[in-house]
Amino acid sequence: MLDDEQALALADRFYSAATGAAPWYDALDALATATGSRTGELITVRADTAVPINIMTNTDPELHVDAQMQRIGDPQINPRIRAGMYAPVLKVMAENDFMSPAEHRTHPHYQQFARPWDIPFICCTPLDRREDLMVGLAVLRSHAQGHIESAERSVFAAIAPHVRAAVRMHFALDDQAEALLNGVFESLSLPAFLCDGSGRVRSMTPHAEAIVADGSTLRLKSRQLIASDAADSEALSEAIRAAADASTLAARTPRSVIVRSEAPTRRPLVLDVIRLPERGLDFGLASQVLVMPRSPAGGDARRRLLLQGVYKLTVAETDVAMRLLQGATADTVATARAVSVATIRAQIKSILAKFGMTRQIELVARIAQL
Repeated sequence: MLDDEQALALADRFYSAATGAAPWYDALDALATATGSRTGELITVRADTAVPINIMTNTDPELHVDAQMQRIGDPQINPRIRAGMYAPVLKVMAENDFMSPAEHRTHPHYQQFARPWDIPFICCTPLDRREDLMVGLAVLRSHAQGHIESAERSVFAAIAPHVRAAVRMHFALDDQAEALLNGVFESLSLPAFLCDGSGRVRSMTPHAEAIVADGSTLRLKSRQLIASDAADSEALSEAIRAAADASTLAARTPRSVIVRSEAPTRRPLVLDVIRLPERGLDFGLASQVLVMPRSPAGGDARRRLLLQGVYKLTVAETDVAMRLLQGATADTVATARAVSVATIRAQIKSILAKFGMTRQIELVARIAQL
């Protein structure tokens, strides 16, 4: 059993993870250790059985490849997910709470996945349900460790409410960041759609709402942006999918899509699709992609808006970035801004970090695409 000080320290690990001050992996690993288990797990499952997140400590990376092939997010395939889908929030369960010993020995999920990866025993609980997403917490145990004992289960049950609070804190911070970003575009009277990783529109500015209300070029269907022309619609969906997939190089490059209007006298819209900077762990609901109809004004004013509103550059960093775009060197920027070259180089380093880049030439190319 954990004493009060140990329990508080473990809970604090999860609160630190929620604010981005520490990795979720480390907190989950500490939970596994505290319960005498091999693996700590934080998983999110959507209603369509997709698994946006599955952090598992002390496992072979190939397990995740196999998990995808085995469709572990499908409650019809995985009895652990099925139990979590229907159990009350924070109900703590082990295998013997939702299946018989005979089922545990013979069920395909255990024969084809859990036993081969030596995670045949679990203690789990649903932490939260939000829209069409379930968040689950678990510790997984090896064959040698066996079923979780009552004392270890009590530790898991005591920490789970703190993990739930940390997850909800993470959601709240994501919502706040999303509201602030949406407010930037709204205050400047610009149309903008904020989409999550599956392409669903999570929020839009009033000017964007007017576009879909008109419906001649863009409209919403099941919260997805649909173009009037089928080919344009598929191109837009593909651009959003590419931007949402952080594992590809395509996600790093803004893309433009032209969508035509049903009305022959209306000009087509040029939509810029931009991946938003990472804000930490993605639970599958945070906005990841910005879809922004291009303003006729465009140019430097638009770039400055995106640099500050999307990439969170300061006013000084924005000015440095714009000067780099115009071909200035660190020395000439320092002279123009009447500061030291060391200060400019520090600002360039900060800008590169906010863009997730290491090379200045790539940074300038990216800014030119905005």
